Amino acid sequence: MTRTRLEDLDLNLIVTLHWLLTEQSVTRAAQRLDVSQPTVSHALGRLRELLGDPLLIKSGRTMLPTKKAESLQPRVAEIVDRMRDLLLEEESFDPAHQKGKFRIAVIDSIGAMVVRSWQSVIQPDAPGLELDILQPAVAQAQDLIAGKIDAIILPEPKMLSLPPGVNIDDFVQRRLFEERYVTAVRRDHPLANGMDIERYCEADHILINPEGMDVGPIDQRLHDAGRKRRIAFRTETFLLALEALENSDCVLTAPASLFRYHQDKFSVMPCPVHTEGFACYIGWHPNWTHDPQHRWVRERLMNELSRLAEENLRL
Repeated sequence: MTRTRLEDLDLNLIVTLHWLLTEQSVTRAAQRLDVSQPTVSHALGRLRELLGDPLLIKSGRTMLPTKKAESLQPRVAEIVDRMRDLLLEEESFDPAHQKGKFRIAVIDSIGAMVVRSWQSVIQPDAPGLELDILQPAVAQAQDLIAGKIDAIILPEPKMLSLPPGVNIDDFVQRRLFEERYVTAVRRDHPLANGMDIERYCEADHILINPEGMDVGPIDQRLHDAGRKRRIAFRTETFLLALEALENSDCVLTAPASLFRYHQDKFSVMPCPVHTEGFACYIGWHPNWTHDPQHRWVRERLMNELSRLAEENLRL
């Protein structure tokens, strides 16, 4: 390893090293740094000489970090974060004069709560900010990895198959709220005043399953109890399920947040099949953690979403 005085070191190499270790790609690191790919390749060569290690090794079409690179990554990220803090320390933040978009990837059962929260706690104080809501789909995978999407809101990661290349552990994660399952029918349904397990199993059901499976967790619970139900309608989206529910005799069991803004159309009751709820999380790329605008928006949204979820539990 070449011994170099700190005073002789080009500090831009620290930022370049950060993005190389984060993206594990010379091309993507160059995009993040807004420089040419040969410039980053040259910097990688200098870093390899300085640190006495290959850092990234080509494996097929990807680059894999060495053991030393893996050990360096969290320390380098901390250094870059502290440099950002130093530069942003005196920066004033005035939401009234902020412009731009805040992009959130969220499943549609929670999307309505995000919109209402935005209208309540963001829009009045930051009218120049725009909200973009996207489905957490394969097409957005690279944007999530690169930090081009500001936040992702999902149930517990183990409940979903995330897009290829998206590892939720690469994001800063915060628990938002607890979700519970409820059962609903249209207001004038014969079972609108409640149902026991027998009538529940006799009814036709709507299944929401983003994974495209034929059955869901409720069906596994029923199977374990020696029972089953008939699935009359399947959909991958929550909004289509609401349309089917409103215009049929079907029963829908789904997260309580889905019905929060539709209580005039549906009769909502406890699910006759005991089903564990789940936690919802918000995640964001570590590079956004200390950004003043991002921090202001996410903290307000997190507080408001948690408040609405508490209300859901009392509905």
